[in-house]
Amino acid sequence: MSFHNDKIAYFFIAFALYLLIRAFAESSSGSLTIILLYVSIAISLLASNVPRVMDIPLHCVYPVRCVEIFSFGLAIVCFIALCMHYIFLFE
Repeated sequence: MSFHNDKIAYFFIAFALYLLIRAFAESSSGSLTIILLYVSIAISLLASNVPRVMDIPLHCVYPVRCVEIFSFGLAIVCFIALCMHYIFLFE
């Protein structure tokens, strides 16, 4: 069962790297909220999946978890801001 979990974790890591590359590619033309959304989702995915496939020291577990929670919260805030922007744009 652990082998399938590793495959899923590697998929999410690859998806996070794709989001980072996309955010940096769109950094000159995209809006700041979308770029921040991509980066925060990528950081949250990396912080939650890298410890599953790699051994990290125990003293680093809590800071990585804090980064994961903060970046996930930031992604939610960016998503709500984008939704509000598009709702008020089309009214």
